[in-house]
This record gives sequence, C-alpha cells and structure tokens, in this order.
Amino acid sequence: MNDGAMGGYFIGAIIAGAVAIWVATDANKRGMNGIGWGIGVFLLCIVFLPIYLIVRKPLLVQPQFPGAVPGGFVPPPAPPQMNPPMQPPPMQPPPIQPPPATGAQPAHSFCANCGAKMTPGTKFCPNCGHAA
Repeated sequence: MNDGAMGGYFIGAIIAGAVAIWVATDANKRGMNGIGWGIGVFLLCIVFLPIYLIVRKPLLVQPQFPGAVPGGFVPPPAPPQMNPPMQPPPMQPPPIQPPPATGAQPAHSFCANCGAKMTPGTKFCPNCGHAA
C-alpha cells in the first residue's frame, strides 16, 4: 500500500477512537454499558453509532444539593406560617340585657306626704303642695 492510503486509515482510526470514547462516556452517564458500546462503535462505527443514538436512555442527573431529585426538579420550600394556629375565642359572659319595658306608665301616682292621687308628670301635689 502507499503512504496516502495508510494515512487515511490512520486518520479514520483516530476519528473512530474519538467517537468511541465519547460514546463510552455518554453511555456510562446514562446507566448503559459504556465499554461494550465503545468497542462496538470503534469496530463498526457506521452500524453501532446510529443504533446507539436511537436506543440510548435519558441522561441520569445527579442531585447537586440536598432536596433535589433526579430530573432536576426541586420542590418549592413550604411557605412560612404567618398566623398562629387557630384557637377558639376566650369565653365571655353574655351581655347584660336591660330590664324589659313594663309597658304603659301607671295612670296615677300618689303623694309621698299626704297620699293624694296625682297625675304622672306633676311636680307638686295638688292637695298639699309638697314637691313630688
């Protein structure tokens, strides 16, 4: 063989090796057999590379901080409680009710001095003149 053909094979092998290394590390990140896929891609790149790109699994994400879950979703923190828990109101005595109205005022009142009948609203007894 001539030197030009050997150089082409050499460059092809370097490209196949670089692609095989990339496939192996990518397969390991995805929880697949990286060594097997790397060897297959290196030996038959035209066959194994398209198959790998079709059947590869989703990327496994490592949690970067506590509370993170695979897939990158971090649940939001619980909102702080602004108000204390509900408590029943303190017991209060019932309000004082005013005495019920006695209805109509009496038609007559009596003088405290002489005992004579007086009409309601008068200021002086009509019999003795004593202040009501």
